[in-house]
Amino acid sequence: MAELTIQILAVSISQMALVFFKHVNIRVIVKEQIVKSMFYTSLIQGSWLISSAIGINAFLNNNWLIVFVYIISGVVGTYLNFKIKV
Repeated sequence: MAELTIQILAVSISQMALVFFKHVNIRVIVKEQIVKSMFYTSLIQGSWLISSAIGINAFLNNNWLIVFVYIISGVVGTYLNFKIKV
């Protein structure tokens, strides 16, 4: 049970961060802020690696709860992007 909880938390946070940072990075690119874009790209890559590893593993193991949380967390990340101005 503890392992499932940790996976849910990890995939939730990393997937929300992935989507959030992708949108922030687009804003930074438009403003041509190269150093900030490089920083956000590193955050995107780290969160992508974590969320994808957990999400793909869950999908292959038919763990539909984790897959559902993965998808919903991406949607929440998009919502947060509109609410939190960086």
